[in-house]
Amino acid sequence: MDSSLLVIAAFLSSSLTAVLGVGGGMLLISIMGVILPPGAVVPVHGVVQLASNASRGALAPRDIRREILWPFLAGCLAGALVGSRVVLRVPSEFLPIPLGLFILLMTWLPQIKTRLWFPGKFLSLGFVQAFLTLFVGATGPLNLPFLIRAGLTRDQLVVTAAAFMTSVHLVKIITFGLLGFAFTPYLGLMALMIIAVVAGSYAGTRLRHRTPEKLFLLGFKLLISLLAIRMILSPLT
Repeated sequence: MDSSLLVIAAFLSSSLTAVLGVGGGMLLISIMGVILPPGAVVPVHGVVQLASNASRGALAPRDIRREILWPFLAGCLAGALVGSRVVLRVPSEFLPIPLGLFILLMTWLPQIKTRLWFPGKFLSLGFVQAFLTLFVGATGPLNLPFLIRAGLTRDQLVVTAAAFMTSVHLVKIITFGLLGFAFTPYLGLMALMIIAVVAGSYAGTRLRHRTPEKLFLLGFKLLISLLAIRMILSPLT
């Protein structure tokens, strides 16, 4: 029963992210946190989300903004390296609070003409993403305020975000493997969930193309805000 629930949740979460670009990862990890042992939630979630995001990018590779992907990937590698040195030592229960506040600020802060471009912005973002994901698992919403301000179209935003999170989850899986996490007991469950998220990516991509652009952006910002508020309240409750 628990495995069936996780497979269904994997399909729905992947479909949601394929439409809005965010939300599915946090939805899935919330459900996994109730069913799986605590130590297995983040690494197993990383494997499933790697498949979800990679499939979403593979369905529309032309929409990936590679000029910002490469510095982000370089930052991910550095962030995972640093994070692997401290992940077993640092208490992480309150990290979501400043992260959620920052997401709200970046989502609703009025646009300024300079677009906040500064050297190494996506390199730094990749570093922070890879570092934080070792502690809190689902950090996808952190990317989106930056991508909104980069002037991307709807499809570029969703697919580039998928490419970003593919990089994050890949380095996270490698890091946990090197730290000694045993993925073998979860291979069957992960295989079923991977099939579900790939199907969800396909279904959500078809639905996204039928969604009006303005409605998409409004829903996108509202969902980011709800997720950020959840991140802030979760450690407090």
